[in-house]
Parts: sequence; structure tokens; C-alpha cells
Amino acid sequence: MSKHLIVGAYAAYSPSADTGESIILDALAARPIVGGLELPQVDHVVAHPSWRAEWSHVITCIPGTMGRIANDATFGLASPDEAGRNAALAFAAQARDDIAALREQCHHVQAIEFHSGPSNTADAEAMAASMATISGWDWGSEMVFLVEHGDATTPDHHGEKAFLTFEEELSLVEASADPRWKIGINWGRSALEGRGKDLPLSHIRRAAEAGVLGAVFFSSASGEHSDFGTWLDRHLPPAGLPFSPPGTLLGAEEITAALEAAGDDVIVGLKFGLRPDDLPVEERATQLGAIVDLFAELL
Repeated sequence: MSKHLIVGAYAAYSPSADTGESIILDALAARPIVGGLELPQVDHVVAHPSWRAEWSHVITCIPGTMGRIANDATFGLASPDEAGRNAALAFAAQARDDIAALREQCHHVQAIEFHSGPSNTADAEAMAASMATISGWDWGSEMVFLVEHGDATTPDHHGEKAFLTFEEELSLVEASADPRWKIGINWGRSALEGRGKDLPLSHIRRAAEAGVLGAVFFSSASGEHSDFGTWLDRHLPPAGLPFSPPGTLLGAEEITAALEAAGDDVIVGLKFGLRPDDLPVEERATQLGAIVDLFAELL
């Protein structure tokens, strides 16, 4: 099991003009358990002075992917629309170039998270073609390509991401000729899809048993009303803390079970949002630090 955590700190930043990025990153840098950041690819990823030189990061394409889908419903690596798929490949190429630029500044990126959009119309064959194209690029260094599962539509409810099913993504990764392709699981999104605690562990176990689990990122979800909404992908904090939201599904027992199922040599990360929106930056740093400390006790 990884002895370091990748932290998606951006989810905890303030929505105000003063995001508190420096204060939050400095709080993370003071914790040895933190081994890097999950960095959001929106347009460009730019290095920050608070990054530690020894950190090894993970790029996530989900913020930029969802933003582009909002403006173009055909956008996505799994798009059956040629223009939409090509646009997503161009976005992936921008991430590749940003990783190269970070490397030139002595910042290491170990993995990148891709997603099987667009919503509602994703096609497995189109995703396979995109994966093959990405495999053919020069990435300049060792890289793990993660197909991070987003909540899929089920017979009971429409998915918020509504990308390919877990079964389709697992089959794509297993069938790939490139062993760099792995599955990434976000605990909260799988809980959102399954409306409970059981599906995240099932997804983790199935990917691990298939030998293709690359990462587990922890966030939570809840069916109870709070500032985070009800059954929404808002990266709820875990249970057991003074600021835990009502009904949050992820607790120490669930974290431990997921880590045991994931096994060794898997990237372990966390990404948690904080509420209310006007929560002071210093309190954001304190709360995110408390979450990291909770995970440090369980690793």
C-alpha cells in the first residue's frame, strides 16, 4: 500500500477571489504523509511555489472535461461524434504538454486521470480508439493512464456523470495492449451510483482482482440534506469529524476495508469539499489537515 497520499486540494479551495491556495498547500506541505497533489486540468496546469520538490502529482481531467461537456454535449474521449472525440483528444494532448512543462520545472507527474465522456452517449469503441491514440504519444517519462470511473446511470436513477459503466471501462482496460492503462475508483462517485456503501468496495475488489486497479481516491456522498445537497458529487468529508455532514457514508471502517481490498502498489488519494462557501481560508486549511491526519492514522 502506498505510504503517501495524493490530495485533491483544489476541491477545498474557497470559491471567493482569495481561494486560499497558498495557505492550504502550506498546511499540506507540513504533513509528511502527503506525497503529491491531484491537479485539475482545466486549461493549463501551472506550478505553484508551495509545491514540495519531492512531491509526485496526479493530473485529473475531470474539471476540464465537465466544463467542456457543459458547452458541447458531444465532447469526450468516448464520443461517437468524431469532432467531439477529436476535441477531447486535443484536450488530452494539452495535458500531455503541460506535464512536459512541469517536468522541465522539476515537478514530477506519475499519473493522469481520463474519463469516458460524454454524458449519456458514451461509446466503448470510441473510448478504445482514444486510449490507443493516447498510448501512441510520447509522454516523456513513465506514466499511469487511469480511466477514472464516474457514476453511471442505473435502472433506478440517472447518473450525474452518466459516462460508461464500470463493466465497460473494466473491459476496455483489460483488453488494452498497453499495460499503463488502469482503473481509478473514486469512492464517493461509486457510492453515489450505488446509493450506499457497498458498490465502492465492489468496484475496488473487481478491479484489484482483475489486476488493473491503479488508484483509489476517497470522497464521500450522502442521501441526507446538507450544504452539499442530496446525492450529489460534491466530495463530502468523511464521518467522525466535528464538521462531518449528516449521513456521510465514508467512515474509518469503509476506508480501512477499501485500503485492504485495493492491495499494494496502488495510488491512494483523497478529495474533499468544504462548506459553507464562506468558510474562512484558515479554517479550510485546518479542516483539510484534520482529514489528512485521519487518513494518516489508517494507512
